[in-house]
Amino acid sequence: MTASPIVIEDDHLAPLDAAAGERLQMLVFSATWCGPCTAMAPVIEDIARSYAGEVAVAKIDIERSPEIVKAFDVRAVPTLVLRRGAEIDRHVGALTRTRLALMLDAALESGSASA
Repeated sequence: MTASPIVIEDDHLAPLDAAAGERLQMLVFSATWCGPCTAMAPVIEDIARSYAGEVAVAKIDIERSPEIVKAFDVRAVPTLVLRRGAEIDRHVGALTRTRLALMLDAALESGSASA
């Protein structure tokens, strides 16, 4: 189990799926030229460490993974997608750590209630 985000640099989510197991997945779509993405990077790193036992985090550069971007219909960055098999939640735009933690907590609660 990794406490750092998994960096996806192609069009395959297999590394994330293998590392995640049954954990919730958070896909972070970003770009190197995106100011809000750069500002959120420390928040994503902190969340990956804090939620390592419950959430697998993947950073996806939209320019390196166009097929994943297309599959998830990402139209702006940053975009965060929470999924456990199917998509559970999505947010477009930067988030504070507190707001992101609330989003994750809600997804984790709803996931444990249905399990």
